[in-house]
Amino acid sequence: MRFLLTDDFWALDALSPAEWHLVAELPAAATASNYRSGSSERLFPSPVSPEELADEETISQVDDWKRFVQPDLEELFQDARKTVERDIEGVEKVSASEFLSPDEIKEIDVELPDLRRVAVSKDHTEAWYSTLNQARILLNEEHDLAESEERMLAHMDAADDIDEARFLLIAQYEMYSAVQIMLVEHVMEL
Repeated sequence: MRFLLTDDFWALDALSPAEWHLVAELPAAATASNYRSGSSERLFPSPVSPEELADEETISQVDDWKRFVQPDLEELFQDARKTVERDIEGVEKVSASEFLSPDEIKEIDVELPDLRRVAVSKDHTEAWYSTLNQARILLNEEHDLAESEERMLAHMDAADDIDEARFLLIAQYEMYSAVQIMLVEHVMEL
């Protein structure tokens, strides 16, 4: 994967089939209804600490949160995911020959896969960041990835010690993290 940046857009470019799959899965990975309710609750935490004693005022605050704030957040998250979905639908196929020299292509003794490019208007950056963040939060809550020992092993080239399904979840989490970092460092105005 390459990250391209122009005056008008940024792109996830030269996506391998595996990387493309993870990008295409982003809207689903960021949809709370695809997870256990305990995981999805992390997107909409209570405004009151669980340690706080529940009195009439506290219960009223929680009820107001659920009635007035949470639906707006859910709508914002859904709008962001829809923006990402539309951007993903505009995916382009690109030939690996665009990225390799003729000599490099000759050295490779297998058929090169088609790569993908997803170009994103800079106006959609906040929606992408939000959707990536939702996905990372939900993946972590569901699978305990952020502080997992396997995640450390993956960084140390010890992937053989990790179950394949778990390794794919870690790769998905890491890719979404990397894209968020690129957006923060190169696109978003903080």
